[in-house]
Amino acid sequence: MQIKQRLEYPIWKTPYFCVVGLFVFFKLVRAGTLMLLIDKPFFNKKLNLTLKFFNLLIYSENKDEIGKKLLRCLINLGPGYIKFGQALSTRPDLVDKKTCEYLKKLQDDIEPFSSTIAKNIIEKENNDSIANIFSSFNETPIANASVAQVHTAILKSGETVAIKILKPNIKKKLFKDFIFFYWLSKCLEIAIPSIKRLKLSKNVEVLSEVSLNELDLTLEASAAEELSENFKDNPNYKVPKIYWELTSKNILVLEYIQGIRIDDINALTKANHNIKKITEIGTEVFFLQVFRDGFFHGDMHPGNILINPKGVLIPIDFGIMGRLSNKDRQFLALLLTYLLNKNYRKVVEIHSEANMLGKDISHDHLAQAIRAICTPILNKPIGEVSLAKLLGQILGLSKEFNIEVQPQFTLLQKTMLMAEGTTRQINPDINMWDLSAPLIDKWINDTHDPFKILEEWFHKNKLALLKIPEIIVQIEEILTKK
Repeated sequence: MQIKQRLEYPIWKTPYFCVVGLFVFFKLVRAGTLMLLIDKPFFNKKLNLTLKFFNLLIYSENKDEIGKKLLRCLINLGPGYIKFGQALSTRPDLVDKKTCEYLKKLQDDIEPFSSTIAKNIIEKENNDSIANIFSSFNETPIANASVAQVHTAILKSGETVAIKILKPNIKKKLFKDFIFFYWLSKCLEIAIPSIKRLKLSKNVEVLSEVSLNELDLTLEASAAEELSENFKDNPNYKVPKIYWELTSKNILVLEYIQGIRIDDINALTKANHNIKKITEIGTEVFFLQVFRDGFFHGDMHPGNILINPKGVLIPIDFGIMGRLSNKDRQFLALLLTYLLNKNYRKVVEIHSEANMLGKDISHDHLAQAIRAICTPILNKPIGEVSLAKLLGQILGLSKEFNIEVQPQFTLLQKTMLMAEGTTRQINPDINMWDLSAPLIDKWINDTHDPFKILEEWFHKNKLALLKIPEIIVQIEEILTKK
């Protein structure tokens, strides 16, 4: 069954969702969320006044407590909201640094479920006792995030492993959140017809499907295996080994990695790691995933990236992965290149060529609008430039210029925001897009090489081409008979 059909809700549930919506809004405002949004440049004066009114009506406490209150609020609301908080924790440009520090706890420091339940799940999935599977099992989890927690153990062979265990009833809880998000997006599209171009409900569908796939750990193991194959010859990026014989839909057993979080600058410095090199490796890996492979890690918050003693980057969570077609990759590469080179006319042209613009849209006016958005962002100090934020603002022009928002880029934009946020945290003086620009240019030149395009075409159609002599013979026979 398609995810859209699963998210559809009976009309009689609308009053229930209205109550849920009011409850969630009240809880978020009570946590001080509106304090973080007031006077942001992307809101107009009227909306800012509305936010101030509701904030004054419901929230009147100290701003210093917002991070702590928001952390507790998102945990209480459910796993869908925790995922939102994880993304927000990498955005000090949207919320203050102190709030980000609190929200980082959502990445791997949520209250765990009991070790007794964890052991029962492992024994049930393997149809064997813990004592028969492991030499030792650590009952205290080393990490606990939105949908699972992780324990360590030692196999009978002596290898140390990490065991990811899904939380009980997590699929039901997460799906419940996504149904509400889907209903809310539909309501917004009905109430504000112009917002339909943003395809909010379609974006919820995409994120729901990606997140719900995260709840089948065999799919996560498969994604890790594919990522490992893509980087098997890269000495700077290593995917942990998967123990397939112990892995099932509810548990994932993989090689235990001893490493330092990529955003723990003090620990990395004490261990004599080269921060600049780590940034460069991370940027290259991101580029290779998105452009070379079209298969990228979609949950790149700092808690999911470790640095081992040799300075190798190691991802440790593969539940959310994204894919881009070659056509999508070529569009994205050209878009980023033209933005970095401030060639706004070309930005408009590739949108037009991709049939993303309305027929009567003035290309000159759109190019001027894009220039107005890009200039203040691209003229900032190098460490403050955010192409992900820039893309978001360009999408904001969709209402005025009838730009079709592409849902397949939703997860990528979220990943870009996380990657930029992480890069900015560990090395504020380096911009990942300046490092990526030469790689993107080379990729564009390689993929647009006519000889390579012809070679790829022959490779894709070689079976059909081999049948041509046979077809010619058949045609000759038919003509001869006549």
